[in-house]
Amino acid sequence: HYYVGESVMYAEMRAGFDHEMNVVSLLTILSIFLIVAITFRSVIVPLILVVAVMTAVYVNVVVAGIVSGQMLYLAYLIVQAILMGATIDYGILFANYYRENRKTMLPTDAICAAYRGSIRTILTSGLIMVIGPGAMALFIDDLMISNIVGCLAVGAFVAVVLTLTVVPAVLVALDKWVVYGKKNRFNG
Repeated sequence: HYYVGESVMYAEMRAGFDHEMNVVSLLTILSIFLIVAITFRSVIVPLILVVAVMTAVYVNVVVAGIVSGQMLYLAYLIVQAILMGATIDYGILFANYYRENRKTMLPTDAICAAYRGSIRTILTSGLIMVIGPGAMALFIDDLMISNIVGCLAVGAFVAVVLTLTVVPAVLVALDKWVVYGKKNRFNG
């Protein structure tokens, strides 16, 4: 009965996983998108930030699959929720500095000012999210906990890298829409 019960349980989990995962991902993305959209009064900024963080989540899944050959379902849910909630702040901070600086600066100067204003905070918080869980993943024997904290470390690392490399480039590339509605002499 042990083997029959195990295979039935896994079959039921596998059957509901795709639908459940899509619903959870969609709800997470929409809720964070709406909160950031309301805060920035923009559609393009939350789109940029949510795509960057979800990319970090998906890169994390790929890395977990390559390194360990598996990604536990519960670990994925926890990691996605924490990464979306915590690492989206890095992008929000950077985008906020960029938009504020664009009131008085050209895009390239605004990006430099955004780096100066936000990099210390992003790196401090990001390194805490990378090193703390990463160290725990190395020393904890429990597979579930080790998987969760290891994925948190990888996902946070990818989110920090994307926030400091891709997000600034996209903000400048979409500058006209990012600073939409801002009346100043630097909008071209």
